[in-house]
Amino acid sequence: MKKNICLLLVCVASICSPTFALDLNAVFENQRKATFPDTCEMQMRTTVTLAGQPAQNVETTVVTAGENKSVTTVKSSIMQMRIVQNGSRMKVTDLKTGKALPAQNIPAQNPTDINKQMGSPEDYKSPVLEGGLWKISPKDASRPTLYYSQKQKRVVKMEVPVNGMIAESVFDYCDNSCPLPGTLKKVTIKTVASQGGESIVVLDVVNAKQRHVLPGKMFDVE
Repeated sequence: MKKNICLLLVCVASICSPTFALDLNAVFENQRKATFPDTCEMQMRTTVTLAGQPAQNVETTVVTAGENKSVTTVKSSIMQMRIVQNGSRMKVTDLKTGKALPAQNIPAQNPTDINKQMGSPEDYKSPVLEGGLWKISPKDASRPTLYYSQKQKRVVKMEVPVNGMIAESVFDYCDNSCPLPGTLKKVTIKTVASQGGESIVVLDVVNAKQRHVLPGKMFDVE
């Protein structure tokens, strides 16, 4: 009888132990499911609020065809441009004047692509349960700290060191009512400067849908 009780206690301890409750490979596999299709169309609205300044809005439309073809249209009160990428070649056009712009003006990275920022499971320590979320700390302090919701099966918060500050990103995901359930719906990025100033960037994915056949002429960079 005592032997059976001991075995039962060992089993319960194994099930309840955080070591067995979360697998890093499963975290990254689930997060990959939040990735938008590589051929899709997205409409995004970005609102940037800096300390002591009025909010600025940027409307962005991105159409992708595979991993290396895209057309990005950016419109704001101070800028209107179209960026066409086709493999290693790019074409940037000022929509107000129709003139070509230097290619270095293009955005460095799609802000909805969380996976590239995360790295790989090997970059992180064992998860620790903290306040209802799993905190996943990096082995290298320059990488982001992840907060994973086991209920949502998604990373819901990320803390990234930036020039001596911490940028905190909070992620919201689409439910089953969206055309692409489980994909990113909203990102809120808050950064507090050492002097006390705060910046907030809110990116809303207004609409996203999968595309299948796109005309090749759309990605002409000549």
